[in-house]
Amino acid sequence: MVNPAYKITMIAVLFISSTAQAEGMIDITPYVAANIAYDDNVFRFSNSEQAKAAFGSDVTSDVIKRVDLGVNVNVRLSRQLFTLASSINESRYNRFAILDNTGKSNRVGWNWRLGNHLYGELNASESEAIAGFTEIRQPVKNLRTTSSQNGSLHWNLHPDWTIDASGGQSKIENELKNFNFADREDEFLETGVRYKNPRGTQLGLAYRILDSDFPNRSSSILGDESTRKDVIIQAAWQPTAKTKLAVRISHVDIKFKDTPQRDFKGVSQRWDLDHLLTGKTMINFTAYQDVAPAEAALSNYIESKGFGVNPTWNPTSKISVRAGWGYEERDFLGNPGVLLNDSNRYDESKIANLSLSYLPTRKSLIQIQYQGQNRKSNVTNFAFKFNTINLMMRYDF
Repeated sequence: MVNPAYKITMIAVLFISSTAQAEGMIDITPYVAANIAYDDNVFRFSNSEQAKAAFGSDVTSDVIKRVDLGVNVNVRLSRQLFTLASSINESRYNRFAILDNTGKSNRVGWNWRLGNHLYGELNASESEAIAGFTEIRQPVKNLRTTSSQNGSLHWNLHPDWTIDASGGQSKIENELKNFNFADREDEFLETGVRYKNPRGTQLGLAYRILDSDFPNRSSSILGDESTRKDVIIQAAWQPTAKTKLAVRISHVDIKFKDTPQRDFKGVSQRWDLDHLLTGKTMINFTAYQDVAPAEAALSNYIESKGFGVNPTWNPTSKISVRAGWGYEERDFLGNPGVLLNDSNRYDESKIANLSLSYLPTRKSLIQIQYQGQNRKSNVTNFAFKFNTINLMMRYDF
């Protein structure tokens, strides 16, 4: 059941929202959403033997019901905008009741502006949700708390030129002690300059440094601290009114404090092409090569390569159809060289999604969505297939 105190808060917000909105300075939007989903492989098991070992049955599917209550608040004072977003959700599983959980999310922000040329943001957020099973793949409920604080500053020194600076920190904490090795703390700083002309052409250069720490890793083999430095080039070009090309390329340099044999240098890049086929149809092509942190204990990062095709069709102002298909290869790098599960691991994945959204009224939404993935791996029991179908209904008061 949803926390009674939260229900009372939502009722109070509903009562005052109409008065606050009439003032013109405060916009309060409470909402409620209901989801029902079918997942044919909840724990992302590779085969029926894994399921039987965990539960004594080869059944891997379940129906999940979820209810969300939340509120979004915008307060505008002159040229300053303050935002608040808060929500709580209850998830219930028909078969795997051990996964029943309560999640929550809170975020506050300040979009500030000083004069005509200086502006930025300050944000803080915290959320709690059940951890996914793509990597963990164990039949346990592990609640994960993610918190972050960040800020940015932008200075328009010329109509076409902007100087940017940003920084912040984030933390990931796992509730179960067995997964405390994956707790992570990050701090980053980034600064750069960008150019944009009236025709939409953009060019930017930035430098980013990210310090990461796994505070609960005591083994020097696994390593607990690393520093990543990126030199980033970004560009966007709009050759026609219907076509836009965007690219981000960065030179990546990762160094590990205790395990220098795991250091990495390489290139991270992403290319996006958006094309408007008709007034109601758009298609996106994307290709990428990236380096990202890994949850696995014996690999600090993953080098991924992939591409995707994502068409969108809006036949009316109330109906939207979105689809996507992608392919991805992942190399698990930074391995300490010991002969354990993640040694030289390599995955291939095919991913598909399809969604239909309908707006019956200005304040309501009905959406049905399909997602599926087929992953192959050279490491035993790390491959899986899954298909999910989700029906969601939301109403904003």
